[in-house]
Amino acid sequence: MVQYFNQIFHVAYYLRQFRKNLWLKPHVLRKIQEERLRAIVKYAYKNVPFYHRKFKSAGITPDDIKSVNDLYRIPLTTKLEIQAQSFRDIVDKNVDLNSLVKGATSGSTGIPLTIFSDKKVEHFYEAIWMRAMLEDGLRVQDRMMIIADPRGFPKKIGLLHRLGLEKRKHISIFDSIEHQMTLLREFRPNVIKSYASSLFNLASEFRDALRRLNVRLLFSGAELLNVESRKLISSAFGGELFDFYACNEFGLLAWECKAHEGYHLNVDSTLMEFLDDEGEVVSTNEKGRVVCTGLLNYVMPLIRYELGDIVVPADYECSCGIILPLIKFVEGRSDDFLVAPNGRLIPPTVFFPYPFENFDRIKQFKVVQERKDKLLIELVLKKNVAENGFFEKAEKKVKQLFGEDMKVEFKICDAIPSSKTGKIKKVIRAFK
Repeated sequence: MVQYFNQIFHVAYYLRQFRKNLWLKPHVLRKIQEERLRAIVKYAYKNVPFYHRKFKSAGITPDDIKSVNDLYRIPLTTKLEIQAQSFRDIVDKNVDLNSLVKGATSGSTGIPLTIFSDKKVEHFYEAIWMRAMLEDGLRVQDRMMIIADPRGFPKKIGLLHRLGLEKRKHISIFDSIEHQMTLLREFRPNVIKSYASSLFNLASEFRDALRRLNVRLLFSGAELLNVESRKLISSAFGGELFDFYACNEFGLLAWECKAHEGYHLNVDSTLMEFLDDEGEVVSTNEKGRVVCTGLLNYVMPLIRYELGDIVVPADYECSCGIILPLIKFVEGRSDDFLVAPNGRLIPPTVFFPYPFENFDRIKQFKVVQERKDKLLIELVLKKNVAENGFFEKAEKKVKQLFGEDMKVEFKICDAIPSSKTGKIKKVIRAFK
């Protein structure tokens, strides 16, 4: 019980601080950001072997990084670099690995990556998420349905839920769309939070029935939300749709407010750069590669980390009055939908890193739907994982999702070549 009260207290405390930042003058917000930047750089240099070596190799020390303008001195960090290190090299040397919160990501590059944090970091991230949702109209008493990957669902029932103050229900993204709709009818949520593709599928299949649920707010994420999908989802549900831009490495990066004029950057939690192919900062309204420096996670700092997405920084202030700067999406997590033999659309995010339970043994993977009834899954392995029915279990999971008519072929590769942009498109539908 004590731990629940502690969690509520800490999240509420951080939330109060983060909400104040929304209305600070730009130069004050910039000062906070740079103070946090200097602190995380100094800590990483002193306590994380990987960054100590990286700084020394570049001939710099933390004293050389005084402001955002000095960031160019620090070499970029890639996911491949982090993946190639031992856990002890990328995590604070003073902490016990077994005491940490362990998550995973693979992003759009097909490279699984383990992410470490601790309870304090998790509280920070939860407060950042809550700040955005509260600004968008979320109420404490709202009934929220969350449709997502069940591996991210909470393991225990929280205190607020036990007291009846927080009404949340989780639905697995792997459940059939019919079952999802049945649970939606039973729970009758005011708010739904899910992947953009999941909301699109529900809107396409149950347009008339969804209107009767009287959903007030919709929070989408995990994939690029195009104009057509946004119109269909908003029309079918009848609620206001807000899109979020997040990743497992840094939590919530950017979010839409009620003005819907772009995505506010959470510059007080993550410092984001937008670079061209030569590594120079792009001008506003130009496409830029997203490079992030986390300002909150001291357990596993990520400094000038290449995220792989492409966005466009905006050159205007939002009419809502919030000071946080804006970006506009142009290109990003835009993988193709896959198609089950019965015609059902499957979002590409199910392979993040589904269907592999032990993703720590996998360097890279790529899923190619060659035909409507055939998937080719290419794998680059760290070591042999054929034991203990690894492939049989994965094939079974794929068939549960796509249907028994789907043929699954695994191919072990030495490497998966990247495209001209340096990316490996992880999920491809090779037929029309």
